[in-house]
Amino acid sequence: MSGSSATRTEGLHVEGLRYQTTDFALGPVDLDLLPGEVLGVFGPNGAGKSTFLRLLAGLETAQQGRIWLDDRDLTREPAHRRNVGFVFQDLALFPQLTVRDNIAYGLRAHRWSGATLEARLSELLEEFRLADYAGRYPGTLSGGEQQRVALARALAPRPRLLLLDEPLASIDREFQLTFQQEIASTVSRDRLVAVYVSHDLEEAAPLVSRLAFLRNGTWLREGTADELRAAPRSSFVAAYLGLNVVATDHGWMACDPTRTTLHPADVPGLLPGTVVESRNVGALVESTVRLARPGDPVVRTTEWRPPRAFRPGERVGVRLLEELPLLEA
Repeated sequence: MSGSSATRTEGLHVEGLRYQTTDFALGPVDLDLLPGEVLGVFGPNGAGKSTFLRLLAGLETAQQGRIWLDDRDLTREPAHRRNVGFVFQDLALFPQLTVRDNIAYGLRAHRWSGATLEARLSELLEEFRLADYAGRYPGTLSGGEQQRVALARALAPRPRLLLLDEPLASIDREFQLTFQQEIASTVSRDRLVAVYVSHDLEEAAPLVSRLAFLRNGTWLREGTADELRAAPRSSFVAAYLGLNVVATDHGWMACDPTRTTLHPADVPGLLPGTVVESRNVGALVESTVRLARPGDPVVRTTEWRPPRAFRPGERVGVRLLEELPLLEA
């Protein structure tokens, strides 16, 4: 994005954001996120995901760049003036406060009071199915119930930006889908902008509309899943998206497992390898093959009714039906 605030659209806009300490550097980050969109930020531990959220929230200060939310420049705004909701990884509920007071804390921090505060509090307790728990303390609640309290508190003052730092880490898998649905419904209904940090792409996939990848503080790629699968550009992003990464005679390439096929070993011009695993999933045959290449890379194939299935230990030739060039291995 470029241009002045006069042409700036609604949503979150990040321009050239850089943050540095003595042992870590993040950025530059450039990002445009529109109301109703949820950006998933993925990467391993230490990649800079939580630091990015803290910069957006105003809990850390960037050395360079700008952060805009709608037509407001938040770059130097203190955290309490940013109108940002934050669900921390450890939830950060106040154990000495009841459910009601935990949610009300977010309202009071933004100077809500009187009948307006009480009306909003009643609305949130009802919306997040917490009315029967209003007088209980966090320590007496299940992980899913605590998660709902944390989300209600973050959303209480009607923020324009919602930040979620690995929000599903503390709840059972059976509750995760429900929680994602609650987030998606709220973001869509209230036209919020949301940034959702995780290391697990599969976990977050049902919720996020755009993806971004961080590695060692470097903002590698951002876009929709389809855009990134069509042009991953780096082996890191390709592997995260479940694509095969292969060194060919033309350089490093990525290929979707559904566009990777197996053939007899004597077919010329293919990548030689050995089947490690093969299984039938309905009419699909999913195979794992170790290539006879430096580093013994492993590729996966997903084929619909292939002419024949190859057994583990059998030598094969691997064909990439679509090669997506990678700028770095």
